Formats: sequence, C-alpha cells, structure tokens
Amino acid sequence: MQKSKKRYILFGFVGVIILAGAYWGLNFLKGTSLFKKTNYYYVYYDRIEGLNESSPVTVNGYKIGQVAKITFLPEQNCQLLITLEITNEFLLPDSTIARIYSMDLMGSKGVELVFGRNNRYHQPNDTLIGEVEQSLKDQVSIQMLPIKNQAEDLMKEIEKAIAVISYIFNEETRDNLEKSFASIKTTMAYIENSAYSLDTMLVKESGKISRILSNVEFISLNLRNNHEEITNILNNLSTFSDTLVALNVSQTVLQANKALADFNAIMEKVNNGEGSLGQLLNDDKLANQLENAAENLDKLLKDLRLNPKKYVHFSLMNIGRTVNVSDESELSNRDKKVLEKQQKKDERTYERNLKKEQKNESNQDDDNTDDGDVSYTEIEFMIQIKAASSKIEPGSEELNGYTDVVELKLGNRYKYYIYPHADANQTSYYLNLAREDFPDAFPVALADKNLITYSKGVSLLASGSN
Repeated sequence: MQKSKKRYILFGFVGVIILAGAYWGLNFLKGTSLFKKTNYYYVYYDRIEGLNESSPVTVNGYKIGQVAKITFLPEQNCQLLITLEITNEFLLPDSTIARIYSMDLMGSKGVELVFGRNNRYHQPNDTLIGEVEQSLKDQVSIQMLPIKNQAEDLMKEIEKAIAVISYIFNEETRDNLEKSFASIKTTMAYIENSAYSLDTMLVKESGKISRILSNVEFISLNLRNNHEEITNILNNLSTFSDTLVALNVSQTVLQANKALADFNAIMEKVNNGEGSLGQLLNDDKLANQLENAAENLDKLLKDLRLNPKKYVHFSLMNIGRTVNVSDESELSNRDKKVLEKQQKKDERTYERNLKKEQKNESNQDDDNTDDGDVSYTEIEFMIQIKAASSKIEPGSEELNGYTDVVELKLGNRYKYYIYPHADANQTSYYLNLAREDFPDAFPVALADKNLITYSKGVSLLASGSN
C-alpha cells in the first residue's frame, strides 16, 4: 500500500512537471516570456494585411514585444482590434504610430513602432495610432503606373504612325514611288551624259579657253598700265559732280517739292469741299441749288411770257394795279398800301389752292385704297410731308435735308412720308414735329403696305383687324 501511494505521488509530480513544461514551451513558441513583466496597448485597423497573433513588435528592427490578440469587431464597421504585448521596460512616447509592415519578401507581417517626439508617454492599455505600410505589390504598381501610361501613349502614337505610313504607302503611292525612282534614274543618266558632254567640250575647247584667259590677263595688264589715266577720269568725274553741287540743284529740287506740296494742299482743300471750287466739285447741295435756281428762272421766264400782266401793268389810273418791286424803300405810302393788299390777296389764294390740293390728294388716296371687307395683318401710320409730279432725291432742299424719307409712287405722282409708327397715340406728337419743317404735313395710314386714310387706319386698329 505504501509503495502504491508513492507511485501515484510520483506520477502526479511528473504530470505536473510535464504540464508546466508544455505551458512554458507553448508560450516560448509564441514568444511570451513568463518571467518578464509586460504592458498591453491597443490599436484599431481597417485591415491588417495578413498580420497574425505572436507576430513581432519592433522598434528600429529590435523586437520589444508581440501581437497578443486579434479581435474582429463587426459592430464597429468590421474593424480589427490588435492587442500589443510590450515589455514594461520600454515607454512609448505620445503620438507613437503602430505601423504594419512586411518583414521579408515572403510577406511575413509585423508591427513597427514609430516613436513620437513628445515628452509625454502613453500609459498601459492606451490606444495607439494605427497605420498600414504599402505592400510590395502596391509600391511596384505605383512605380510602374507612369511607365504603363507612357507605354500606352507610345503604343497609341505607334498605331497612328503605322496608320499614316499605311495611308501614305498605299498601292497608288507605291506606283508613284516606282515611277519617281525610274524618273530619278533617267535624270541621273541625263546628268551623266551631260557631264560627259561637258568634259568632252572642255577637252575640245581647251585652246579657246586658254585664249580667253590670256585675253582676260591682257585686259587686267592694260588696266594696271593705264592706272594714271583711269585716275584722271575719276578725278574729272569728281570735279563734274562738284560743279553740279555748285549749281545749287538741291535748292531747285526743294523749290519744286514745295510747289508740289502747295499744289497737293490746294487739291486736298478741293477734295475736302473747301472754297467755291471744292463745294462745286464735292457738294451736291450747291449743284442742286444751281439746278433749282435755273429751273425756277426758267419757270419765271415762262410765266413772264405767258402772264405779262402779272408782272407789268399799264394803266392811266393807279387803281387796282399790281406793284412788283425789289426794294420796298423805293415805294410811296400809297404803293406800300397797294403792295400789302396784294400780298394778303396772294396769301388767301395760296391757302385756297393748298387746301384744294390736299383735298384732291386725300380723295386720290381714298381711290388707291381697298374699301372692301378686308382683314389686315399690319397697320402703320406715317406723316405725309410732300407730293410732287417728279421724283425728289432724299436729303435735297425740298425735303429740308431729310434722308430717312419713305417714297411711294401713286399713279403719276410721288409722295413722301416720315416718322413711321404703329401706335396711333404717337401720331399727334410726330405731326407737330413734322409741321415745324413742313407746315402742310398731315397723317396717313398703311394697311399691309397699302395706303389708306388715317381715320380708316385708326378704326381698323381699334377693331383689331391687325
């Protein structure tokens, strides 16, 4: 019985030793030291690039700890919590970065601590800043990306060059090149023949060429021998040029230039319309005035020939006679009274004729308009300022210099209008403006470019025909 108990105690002691050795060996394989005190720090990563538990933690390549635990946190956007076990003899400065890096080309991962430069230190169980180093693949990709882009651009340029070459060296181009080479060959043959002919000619004509060179040498010798005579000729030419200078040719040229400048100034004034000659050549107004004066003089002579009593009246008594004078200061008081009565009578006659003419024009306008039941799309109003049997040029004196005048030919008469407008309320304003230059002006209307009376245009506009 005693031996049995001792055996069981021995077996138990051996089992404890075996378990302790296994525990120590397992921790040794993990890198955990059972006899050193350690501190734990935590780091959060989005990805760990193949980092495993018991992976080393190093500083400048020196191992100071290991990865104790990796925890997956699905409730925190699937982050990974890494627990670092570091011996307590190393203090980690504040802002230390825990960077996951590749330890070798096989892809083994570890954690490298990059110490901060603060004087403060992390406390155990603090959270460090996590960072992941780029993998070799990523680094190679980054380095190769510009080369890849350049290679793609080069391939595109090569494709373009090949396309251009293919386009240039098509079948037709190849034929042209063959013909060009054949032409070049023929040309070279011609050049060769020409060179041979030239060489033959030089051989045959060598005697003539020698004589020509001899003659050139003889001429140069004569020039050298007659150097003094040639010098005298040049001196004589110099003396002759001095004589020309003494003749004051430059002053003559200056006077001629001044005369030409004066003539150019006169012609410039004429072109600019200055002076009587310039106005006559450039100003149409003066020519129009002369033409109008001649026309009026012709009308006056015709009227004088047809109505002589209107200008010269012979009577034994001075009752009811017509007085025509150029200077009223020469008239007696009686003749002045007769002249005043005559002027008033002429004004009344002019007003009656003017009203009669306007009435005839208004009736003629009514005859030229459409009075049927017609629907118009556009109603426009204008001010009539002139009517004549012959055409009047815009800007002439009869139109008081107006250039933006609308001309309409109705029958054998020309009519002229200004101030076109679409609003009938503006007619009175434009009419007052026109009557400052044309006292007999009156308004008219146009319906689809057809002339109608002003009242009818207003009524059509009010009825909504447009």
